[in-house]
Amino acid sequence: MGDPSTPSDLELDLWMKIQAGDFDHAFAMAARLLIVSDDSVQRGRVETAIGLMMQRAGLTADSRDQFARALALVGDSGPDRALVLAVGSLSSVLAGALDQAEADANEALVLAAQHDFDFPVRQARTTLAVVNLGRGRLGEALACAEAAASYDDKGIGQAEYRSTAYVVLAMVLAELDRMPEAHATIAEGIRIAQDEGDTGQLAWYLASQAMLHFIDGSWEAAREETRRSLDRAERTGALAARPLAWGIAACIEGLRGNVADARVLIARSRAHRLGPGGGLGEEWVALAAAASTEDADERYDALCEAWFRLRGMPSFLAWKVFAYPLVVLAVQRGDHVLATAVSERVGELAEVAGTISARATALCCSAATSGSPESLDAGLELLRASGRPLPLAFGCVAAARTTADPARRSAALHEAAAVFHALGATTWSALVTRQLVRVAAEPPDVPTGPWHLLTPGEQRVVRLAVQGLSNPAIAEQLGVSSRTVQAQLASACRKCGVPGRVLLAGLFAG
Repeated sequence: MGDPSTPSDLELDLWMKIQAGDFDHAFAMAARLLIVSDDSVQRGRVETAIGLMMQRAGLTADSRDQFARALALVGDSGPDRALVLAVGSLSSVLAGALDQAEADANEALVLAAQHDFDFPVRQARTTLAVVNLGRGRLGEALACAEAAASYDDKGIGQAEYRSTAYVVLAMVLAELDRMPEAHATIAEGIRIAQDEGDTGQLAWYLASQAMLHFIDGSWEAAREETRRSLDRAERTGALAARPLAWGIAACIEGLRGNVADARVLIARSRAHRLGPGGGLGEEWVALAAAASTEDADERYDALCEAWFRLRGMPSFLAWKVFAYPLVVLAVQRGDHVLATAVSERVGELAEVAGTISARATALCCSAATSGSPESLDAGLELLRASGRPLPLAFGCVAAARTTADPARRSAALHEAAAVFHALGATTWSALVTRQLVRVAAEPPDVPTGPWHLLTPGEQRVVRLAVQGLSNPAIAEQLGVSSRTVQAQLASACRKCGVPGRVLLAGLFAG
């Protein structure tokens, strides 16, 4: 790894075994070194290696104790202290102790710079990227992740941080709604890991890639990645990735109506939970439980658990999937205190992040607590632009439930049905289809709308809005600006006496 303290060949081999995911041999080598070595600094480095293996096995609390022991052993050795702090800082992140992680990473940066030791610098920057991501400070997270991924040197131990940096950078890009870049970046991280020997963390990388594919609706790719992740975790002992992989796989099966398969995956995850709290990724297991039951109480409890589990890392991607359904269900159950608390927290996160998907989630949650159809319309419009199909479909179902206008209800259900069908979410597709049949059987009581009041330009825009196109898509098709489209839609709404584009589309549907 380029350590100035010149570790022995056996010590270097130990770190390479860890990088390759060969934990059994790595632990045997560590035990041998601890038996024969009387050098406290070397023993500290070996204890650090054991802590890293614990971290990857999901034993977060034990790994933090291990790194504390390593720090005591290395004492005042600057480069070695930098190593321990940089490697151990991620365990604090996984425990939700972001302040401690940030302090340790910053100290590692200072010490590593003093001793011209590159490895801790790169590890610490990766940790700082995750810390900033967890706090919703996406600009700072992006800068740290890009800095960590900017090193392209190869050699002993270099893939250890390079592939991780690319995966973290992909997570930041996904939070910024830059999904194509996120997919390309995480694919590059996985390529580096496979080509340069950082296969010990492939289970985590693949599970993270599956999460991205689940969020943007590529569920077949996500299923395959969870399968590969779980297989890799079993073969290497990198068990920390399993809750995330099991949870995403179970979410897909539950939403697609394969409830028995989903419950097997959930049971497997809970039977192998590492401690009472589990680890990162458990929120997805809770989401899978919510997706795999028809019992309203069980669904509500599961969504509450998912929200609670993200309290230490609130700005990771999962909250945008389930915050709105949780608020809607809380309002339906009369739990207005919880609905308001979650909605307000989502609003705070959206204000810090400032991204389209975050603002969309905040608007939808606000609509659920306030009953504002305008807020819901605005949230759905942003969801269409952000590439989050599942939250969009849930939002459309809620929009259909909260309107007395059959045309608006029909338009919302048609959009939801199209999304659920594309995802293969058969249970929800069947539910929405049944609702559409009931709406179609209702006697028409909504007029066709004052079409004659609209200008030719407004009529062209409204026709495309009825088809479900977003403002940017309408602008591109008509060769005008998005501002022009917005102005024409607003004018059409005023003439027709409706508050938003969803009702406008419903007015002229058919």
